[in-house]
Amino acid sequence: MKIKAMGYKTVIIEDEKHAQENLLRLLNQHPEFELAGIAESGIAAEELVELANPDLAICDVMLKNGTSFDWLSSRKKIEFALIFTTSYEEYAVRAFRLAAVDYLVKPIDPIAFEDALNRFKSKKYNGGEHIRNLLNNLTLLQEKPKIALPSFTGYTFVDVNEIIRCESDNTYTTFYLKDKRKIIVSRTLKDCEDMLDGYRFYRIHNSHLINLDYLNEYIKGEGGQVKLLDGAVLDVSRRRKEGFLKKLR
Repeated sequence: MKIKAMGYKTVIIEDEKHAQENLLRLLNQHPEFELAGIAESGIAAEELVELANPDLAICDVMLKNGTSFDWLSSRKKIEFALIFTTSYEEYAVRAFRLAAVDYLVKPIDPIAFEDALNRFKSKKYNGGEHIRNLLNNLTLLQEKPKIALPSFTGYTFVDVNEIIRCESDNTYTTFYLKDKRKIIVSRTLKDCEDMLDGYRFYRIHNSHLINLDYLNEYIKGEGGQVKLLDGAVLDVSRRRKEGFLKKLR
């Protein structure tokens, strides 16, 4: 297939016929994305990407005789970006968020699909390092997961357990780490809270999200205050106090 000079070679890794048809219909609405082929299994996917050398692969998580993670784990290099699709809203969602890898829940919403393509075009995430981080997080069953923090030059991968707290400054959030580093990211505190959902973090204030493993002391008061092991003293808002104390218990 001839690819336009400004086109993005795209492959679809999907074993369900109706899902293939839906993805084709959505992809046809974005002519700069040129379909280079469709595969229905990990073995076929490997043959296809070796032949097509794609820029982007749209992969269903569950494939014939395995998952797309099985296939990707077997590759020495991942030189293309990925967008995952899944029928299960909670399947690996936490791992996707931590690795800053895009995923779409079936049935796929056209607007969500377009947003994912736009993020690919803006190079806000890539294949190799992000996918390795995703696979590592899944393999370790979240024992020592890493989160991808967007910076001005790319992404910094940080152990979740090394994060002491996050502090909001409108649309930016500062991550305070155990090794004294501070990393500023262009994400709201709510975005960061969502990414860290399921770990030992609690939002004690509109401006503060803390790692409970680094909590040293709670000081009673109208809302109260917390002292963290790094010496930070932070207010607990009145409306979050009850939930915070319940979490501690």
